[in-house]
Amino acid sequence: MFGWKRKKKAILAAALFALVFASLSFGDRQEAQAANHTVTVYPNTVVQSDFLGVGVNVIPAALMQASLAQGYTEAHWEMDRKRILAFKPKVARVWFQIDWMEKTKGVYDWESAEMKALYKYLDAFQAAGTEIEFNMGWKVGSSVHSWFNLPGLTTEQLYISAPKDLDAYAASTSAVLHELIVDRGYGNIKYLTFYNEPNGSWDFASPGYDEKAYYASMVQKASQRLAQDGLRHLVQIWAPEEVRAGSTGPDWTAYMKTNVDAHVDGYSFHVYGVPYADLGAEIDLRQNVVGADPVHLTEFGWASDDASGWDSGYANTVIRVANDGVKSALVWQMNGVWTHDPAGSVNGNYTMWDSLVLGLTPKKAYYSAGLLQRYIPAHSAVVAVNTGTPDLRAAAFKTSDGHYTILLESKAGTAKNVTFGFNGVHVGKTFRKFVYQDSVTRTGNALLPRATGSFSAGASFNDSSVDANYNVIVYTTLPPQTQVEVTPVEATVQSGQSVQLSATVIDSAVGGVSWSVVGSGNGTVSASGLYTAPSATSERYVAVKAANGSDPSAYGIALLKLTPGASGPAFANAGFETPPTSNSIIGPATHGWTFASRAGIQRNGSNLGVTDAPEGVQTAYLKTDGGVAGQFQQTIHFPAGTYRIGFQAAKRTSFGGTQTFDVYFDNTKIGSYAPTLGTFTSYATDAFTATAGSHTVKFVATTTAGDNTAVIDAVTIEPASPPPTFANAGFETPTTTNSVFGPATYGWTFNSRAGIQHNGSNLGVADAPEGVQTGYLKTDGGVSGEFYQSATFAAGTYRIAFQAAKRTSFGGTQSFDVYFDNTKVGSFAPTLGTFASHTTNSFAASAGSHTVKFVATTTTGDNTAVIDDVNIEVVP
Repeated sequence: MFGWKRKKKAILAAALFALVFASLSFGDRQEAQAANHTVTVYPNTVVQSDFLGVGVNVIPAALMQASLAQGYTEAHWEMDRKRILAFKPKVARVWFQIDWMEKTKGVYDWESAEMKALYKYLDAFQAAGTEIEFNMGWKVGSSVHSWFNLPGLTTEQLYISAPKDLDAYAASTSAVLHELIVDRGYGNIKYLTFYNEPNGSWDFASPGYDEKAYYASMVQKASQRLAQDGLRHLVQIWAPEEVRAGSTGPDWTAYMKTNVDAHVDGYSFHVYGVPYADLGAEIDLRQNVVGADPVHLTEFGWASDDASGWDSGYANTVIRVANDGVKSALVWQMNGVWTHDPAGSVNGNYTMWDSLVLGLTPKKAYYSAGLLQRYIPAHSAVVAVNTGTPDLRAAAFKTSDGHYTILLESKAGTAKNVTFGFNGVHVGKTFRKFVYQDSVTRTGNALLPRATGSFSAGASFNDSSVDANYNVIVYTTLPPQTQVEVTPVEATVQSGQSVQLSATVIDSAVGGVSWSVVGSGNGTVSASGLYTAPSATSERYVAVKAANGSDPSAYGIALLKLTPGASGPAFANAGFETPPTSNSIIGPATHGWTFASRAGIQRNGSNLGVTDAPEGVQTAYLKTDGGVAGQFQQTIHFPAGTYRIGFQAAKRTSFGGTQTFDVYFDNTKIGSYAPTLGTFTSYATDAFTATAGSHTVKFVATTTAGDNTAVIDAVTIEPASPPPTFANAGFETPTTTNSVFGPATYGWTFNSRAGIQHNGSNLGVADAPEGVQTGYLKTDGGVSGEFYQSATFAAGTYRIAFQAAKRTSFGGTQSFDVYFDNTKVGSFAPTLGTFASHTTNSFAASAGSHTVKFVATTTTGDNTAVIDDVNIEVVP
């Protein structure tokens, strides 16, 4: 027989009697006093002797090409690695594709890009003390379809084929385990599985074959080849990774037990969303089939981040499997990544956190499941426990060196005063308390719940502070997880500039922190946390580490975006040329910009049928379909200043209607747009003021019905300095009760036929629209009035805006021209006695001083125009 068999120890009859008696007596006490509860742990009554712990499933693709194309970097990996070292899963089921190391049959490449990415995961898990369940095979990439796949498969089945040559597959299994365990020293690879949920047809397409028999043969051949090569003793084989049985029962498990039991060391199954009340039956189904052989729950989880709770959740699943003799419980899944071949991503449902390019904030699952993975010890004995009430659930764990951990789940509704007794055993240790509640504050530092209480235990201890919320509480005598909180956890730093970082050590009173920059050429950081960026010509990410001085394995990471500084703020991938595509791709994805599910990138000639890009060969697009509106956004560093966003946009003319959209700066809308043409038009947002720091620019579709698409390209950030202003723009100086005329200077310089007049003056004109005075221009005696003023302009495009009317009490219409320096920018002839708004043509100004002049042009008669509220407007 190859491998081991682990036998469950029966609970002694006396212990069972004690549990029943305790349940009855404590039930009476609960009825008498609802808030007081006693939880009894029986240290000498072992339910199971070797609970491996709580673990996680991992698709190790973050550092592979599909994720790197989304903007994932080595700096992001440092953050992911830090999280692995923080929550320390006890077992990690690491998924593997044979094409990562064997693109040509029988030719093994241990230095491929995919294998190098895998090694980084294995290094991190080894440092975390995590044992590896090596999952041999997952989706099978197209590079091996010619030799690996079974014949007669559909296109979809090509990627989930069972191996055609089982002997070659067994040789591959032996080769990769020899490379990893023997040659590279990953001695933490302890378990081996094959494919996934074959009874659910998820990853084991073998049409035309007896699938159970084929799978059993695969397990047997791999086991025998490992024995032949002297490796079988290094790993336990688990099978068949069967999904929840339902009405058919665990027929795959039963088949393996009957036919290849000599080659299977543990039987594995999956459940999702199963209530606590039903999970016991699922476990019993397997245990009834396999007898005393080990059973492992290698996948469980919830699609919604809010779905885990009292009725069905991470804590009560672990409590149930531990107390029912299941040997491990592995969460699906750790983090989201982009996969390829076939293309896709595993961001969204079921993850503890999504790919970090989508944001650093983890999900609630990280805090709740991570707490269990960190503090429930590996290879511990599960000892009997009785809560005495249906409002509490618990499992208790004891290590070989005498440490205790109690997992308590408290139902919401009533605050509880809980006494923990050890059935007369003197523990003589201090328990620390760690609490998860659904109101957890989620931040990019991803800190596990910290210690909130300490209890000295002899034969018992008491916690009087279990509040009325739903609580998941871990009490443990194991040392707390030292963590480091870094502030800010993410920031943008311009080339050559600095940012001050700070760090707080949590659950350790000693050591302080030591600062370092990960990698070479990424800048420097002082002993006090002042980071200084190197010179940069393009945008990239840098990881800065703050490690605890007493425990360097406990550290925090600041993820800093380094941006060029010389030319001001700029968007990464402003022209949407990355990643290159021959058609179109849709979010969720990140390529500098982060795209939602109704937004993406398309190439000239794509299926969207839009005009060629005005810049490069690709554009972004925003869609509305099915009532869901697309959006894309990017966060970058702005120096303090005033800006506007420029871009080009068009509509899709081959299908659908006009897609309207808004542009936001952080939470402020700075423009609304409705491109009605298929040809690209230039747009610019309103000017906005940015404080120095990171800000988000977002394009959001606003059409609420239909299937509509807008395409957008060449997004730029333009400085929008406040426009220059005129002194005495409203002609309120000098104060007069009638009128004054030049030659004179009052901000404006007036000649002898121009001046200032007050409401009710002898000129007899309408009241000023702004203030109580206006300027005026006259022509009489053949002399034309004029007034002018110089102002300092930033380089840009402008126009002059003002209000004007004619004098109706005397004379005719006074026409006049407006000049910018020596260029006429407008001619006007107000024919009404009421004021009307006017603007000049737009004009380009170089940076510097320029003169604006109003010049009367009527050549005969005595005519007057009155002018007020003269402003300079920036033209987008």
